[in-house]
Amino acid sequence: MLLPSFKRLYKGDYEATYQKLVDQLAVSLNIGLESLYSALSKNVSLKDNIRCTVKDLTITVNASGTPTSSTQFALDIPGQIIGTQVIYAINTTNSAVYPTGGIFISFTQTSTGILISNITGLPANQAFTIRVVAYG
Repeated sequence: MLLPSFKRLYKGDYEATYQKLVDQLAVSLNIGLESLYSALSKNVSLKDNIRCTVKDLTITVNASGTPTSSTQFALDIPGQIIGTQVIYAINTTNSAVYPTGGIFISFTQTSTGILISNITGLPANQAFTIRVVAYG
């Protein structure tokens, strides 16, 4: 469903007795409604508008999915996260080798961020750049 076109409030659209009130309210309401209309018109950004942290990581795992070196990242948001999602993965060792399945991260949240303990779906001994979203 497409939104109808955005309509601003103008004092001239109302009876003279209401124009002063409409003029006072229109500034705040027009800005708020314009922001809401813009957001609902495909202008919501994952990084800027959703409670999450988006990080690019370079990681290599062994045959059991354990990172070959300690891998952690800091969070941009406070509080407990509810989960992670990998939204991008590219092999930087061999572009002809792809993930073997859905990429799922097992992690522990620490006082400084997220510590990755295991990743499924990546072939062993291949360096991948992955983009991880940690949702709050």
